[in-house]
Amino acid sequence: MYHVVMPIDADEERATNAARYLTGLVDDGLVDDPGRIEVSAVNVFKEFRAVDEGGDVKSDDLYDEETYPESVRTVGERLESAGFDVELVRRHGDPADEILEYVEEVDADAVVVPARKRSTVGKAVFGSVAQEVILGSERPVTVV
Repeated sequence: MYHVVMPIDADEERATNAARYLTGLVDDGLVDDPGRIEVSAVNVFKEFRAVDEGGDVKSDDLYDEETYPESVRTVGERLESAGFDVELVRRHGDPADEILEYVEEVDADAVVVPARKRSTVGKAVFGSVAQEVILGSERPVTVV
């Protein structure tokens, strides 16, 4: 089985584009049996701590590994209806670190990363999870 890791945040449009990329491979005849491809839709709840006069809030207090953004459920449903074997994964921590760690843990074959629309200069100046995954992965990474 071929294993694809697909990081998905809460942005519905990026999630839909990522799912459309994989289903397009089937539609175009490049993948004849989507059931032979396992897709892990990985959502990372970013670790944080906020302190002010009202108290101290940590992401640990709010993190629920069973609660996914709607975008993750949408991707799962779209890919399953297209015949892919889909697993939803929820993690907590630094998004790029957690994604790269998961890719290694499952020995993924490839990573499909939906990226934010930015100018060329914006991509060069500002770091992003997509950029960190591209630079940190030893697997092929497709940015959609």
